[in-house]
Amino acid sequence: MPIRVRWRSKEYIPYAFMLMGACGSFQLLFIFIAQYFLGIGNYLIVILMPIIAAVGLYFGSTIIFEAFAQVERRKKLKTQFNKSKGELSMIKRFLQFQVVKPLLISFIPFTALFFISYFVSIAFFDNLISFLIAENFSTLVCLLIANLFEKNYAKVRRY
Repeated sequence: MPIRVRWRSKEYIPYAFMLMGACGSFQLLFIFIAQYFLGIGNYLIVILMPIIAAVGLYFGSTIIFEAFAQVERRKKLKTQFNKSKGELSMIKRFLQFQVVKPLLISFIPFTALFFISYFVSIAFFDNLISFLIAENFSTLVCLLIANLFEKNYAKVRRY
């Protein structure tokens, strides 16, 4: 998974902070769900595992962000002198913000896979182990989705 964005440059550092903050806030929601709705009482697991999952989601989101940025750079090079298009709807303007699409691509599968794997594994294990399995499985699948997205959408070549 080659990441080509220079995240310390002035251009991309705000996006990196936005991605990290959004991933952390998303995992705070899962800490709340784990403690109050799923009944997990081990605070060490409930806090440590979402932090690790937030780092994994952040890494996946940065890969997807770079894929979108690379496609946008290629498109801009090919069509430099096109006229601007008309007025866009509110949803399209929201989705055109550079951070939204990578986060949605990461968060929607994570949420679906978390609840599916949690409720499947609760049949075999207790709720603490089920939470660990669900967080790990969802994070790994999101990283695989980011890798597939990078290979197929951005067509990044490895050297």
